[in-house]
Amino acid sequence: MSYGHFVSLALLLVMAPAAAQVPLPPPRPAGIENTRPSAGSQAAAASPSSTGTLPSGKMAGPGEDGASCAARLAELGIKAEPVPELRNGACGAKSPLKLLQLPQGVDVAPPAIVTCAAAEAFVKWMQEGVAAEAERHLAARLRRILIGTSYECRSRNRQAGSKLSEHAFANALDVMGFEFEKRRPIPIVSRPDESPEAMFLAAVRAQACEHFTTVLGPGSDAAHADHLHLDMRERKRGAKLCQ
Repeated sequence: MSYGHFVSLALLLVMAPAAAQVPLPPPRPAGIENTRPSAGSQAAAASPSSTGTLPSGKMAGPGEDGASCAARLAELGIKAEPVPELRNGACGAKSPLKLLQLPQGVDVAPPAIVTCAAAEAFVKWMQEGVAAEAERHLAARLRRILIGTSYECRSRNRQAGSKLSEHAFANALDVMGFEFEKRRPIPIVSRPDESPEAMFLAAVRAQACEHFTTVLGPGSDAAHADHLHLDMRERKRGAKLCQ
């Protein structure tokens, strides 16, 4: 063995124990990747049906106040209350809502403080993604979506010196899990198995990318190991971040 090979082997042996101690996040579910909205997902559909389903595309108009948004959502079976303008330094939202209950009697627990656009994206995700996938994979009816954080004046991942989080503008929600009728709740956790629960979580996470511009969860990083972060951050050319 040459001297150079001997030095290289010695360095590997010294460095190996340190590397083995570095914790790795759980694997990212298959099918979760950075995407841009397709033309089909952006196309506007017809007016809401009698079942209270939101049409495709954002409904929130520019400058719409919370009261008019809440009234319009009420016609679709959505319980929401206007909230006074939020102001806290650089944080805040002009016309936020307190989102209480979604169509089909699905509770938001605790109620989430969000913008009108974020509320509508959340409702569409519940209807087209969560409720539908619960029936498909679990044969269960969705009863409640569990929220960790909605509006909160803080930086990204609570790291000092970082840019403000979308939570600081009532433009994001953290979903901790789901409750159903006649079945145990399902928390947001990494599930590498092929159980119905794992397939349900993977499906609703992929569906979230159709309605939100940012989706982060288990496998993205350590800060999102126990919840789904969903937000409506605007990016150039409509780019999305789905991890």
